[in-house]
Amino acid sequence: MSDLDKFHLDATPSAAMLELIEISHPLWPKPLRYVTNHADGVTVKHEDGLVYNYEFMPIQINKGATSDDLDQTIKVTVGDLGQVVPQLLKIIRDANNFEQPKIIYRAYSSTNLESPLQVTRGYEVEERNTDHQATTFNAATKRANSTGSGLFYTVDEFPSLRSFF
Repeated sequence: MSDLDKFHLDATPSAAMLELIEISHPLWPKPLRYVTNHADGVTVKHEDGLVYNYEFMPIQINKGATSDDLDQTIKVTVGDLGQVVPQLLKIIRDANNFEQPKIIYRAYSSTNLESPLQVTRGYEVEERNTDHQATTFNAATKRANSTGSGLFYTVDEFPSLRSFF
């Protein structure tokens, strides 16, 4: 059973799941680290043992629907009123850099900030929209199911498949 499953099944009623987002790009001076549901911010220990501070930011996180494939998506809206993210995106545009920002999602129990319940890496921003209120990132993991094996599975080649036809 995963730590996330244990949290949902065994956590005390006073425990809350904290959602954290880390958005980074090689041209930025430092990654953006935000927590969605702790107004004072939090200091947590990452899976690599290093300690990081996450500041509060009104953020909306929508994880994609679970599916039976390996593709994962996330939609993150950072409500910074156009103060932080647009300036960082301008750095990327001015450098004529085509590398997209990366997003890491982490979840922690409010009773244990030493070990994450869930870590999802590998999100790359595919689309972003900015206005005077917020910036929205649509990100996905690398498409794991975009190529086939090149084989055709036919009943002639694989007779045991007959029950599926």
